[in-house]
Amino acid sequence: MDTKEAIIAQIKGRGERITLPRRAVIETLCNLGGHQTIQNIRHALEREGVSMPEPTIYRVLQWLKSLSLVTQTDLGHSGIVYELLTSPPHHHLVCLTCGRVLDLDDEIMNVLRQHINARHRFLPRIDHMAIFGECEDCCSRHADAPEAPASEEKTAPQ
Repeated sequence: MDTKEAIIAQIKGRGERITLPRRAVIETLCNLGGHQTIQNIRHALEREGVSMPEPTIYRVLQWLKSLSLVTQTDLGHSGIVYELLTSPPHHHLVCLTCGRVLDLDDEIMNVLRQHINARHRFLPRIDHMAIFGECEDCCSRHADAPEAPASEEKTAPQ
């Protein structure tokens, strides 16, 4: 059974209906893989001859998210992206300078979950998270840049 059919079987097993728009969005997400914007999904559907307004795509994605089959993440540079939850849980490090996105294993988030739970008696739901900062390449470019001359500080006479 392929990914698409496994997802559809899981949805039907929960007593949910698979409408034509739902099936089309699921198939498109499976075909595209990875992180996709609503616009990417709409363009892919159009290439397949399916015309679907973005609000309909959004509603299908929110429905899939409510079933814990899709994650929704803001990666900054590309806006909100959606991804099928078919791979092991992972998160992202997003460079604010160049837009590079690195995958981060969920293992590190387990440490964070445990810390938050122990300290605050709160069980966080960290499904798919983006952490923003600067990648190694961009940091090294800053380190290689010539330093600006230090400003001369004037001290008051004593």
